[in-house]
Amino acid sequence: MKRKLIAFLPVLVVGLALATGCEKRIATEDLSEAAPAADTQAAPKAEVTVPDENLKGEDVTAEDIQNTADARTGGQYASLNAAEDLTQKAVEKGHLYTIYFDYDKYTVRESDMDFLTKNAKWLGINPATKVRIEGHADERGETDYTLALGDKRARSIRKYLEDMGIGANRLDVVSYGEEKPAVDGHGEDAWAKNRRAEFVITAN
Repeated sequence: MKRKLIAFLPVLVVGLALATGCEKRIATEDLSEAAPAADTQAAPKAEVTVPDENLKGEDVTAEDIQNTADARTGGQYASLNAAEDLTQKAVEKGHLYTIYFDYDKYTVRESDMDFLTKNAKWLGINPATKVRIEGHADERGETDYTLALGDKRARSIRKYLEDMGIGANRLDVVSYGEEKPAVDGHGEDAWAKNRRAEFVITAN
């Protein structure tokens, strides 16, 4: 019986040693899996400063714009297409103005040069903005003539803006001739509002 116990003792010792080693490995593995939890905490968010919208242009009310346009055309303000939401908001803040032309002319009038210069300045401090310059004419003349005149008006404005430092890649031109009047009518009051070039924001 003593011989059997003596023979069994080495086996028991080895078994205890293996069991102890397994417990140490399990404890080590548990710690290694738990350790990264401390590293997964979210880093504090950096503060973001939102620029003041008023710094991008002059504080001009919609009433000021309307009164100015009335004085320039001798009648009611010709508003831009309501579907062009970005453009409408810019106009209401006094950043983009419609430019008007004399009959059968495509050079910018002296009375409108100040408004075109303000458009150029606004585009200069908003370098991400791209616009489409839309040339229009009144109803007098054949379709080919009014389309050509609208194109010349849009291109004359683009040339001026380029001379003011606005990149050509930001300025598209299109002519609608007499096809998209700002107001309906067959007299000088309506014609004066329809001889124009409008700015439509295409990217901002």
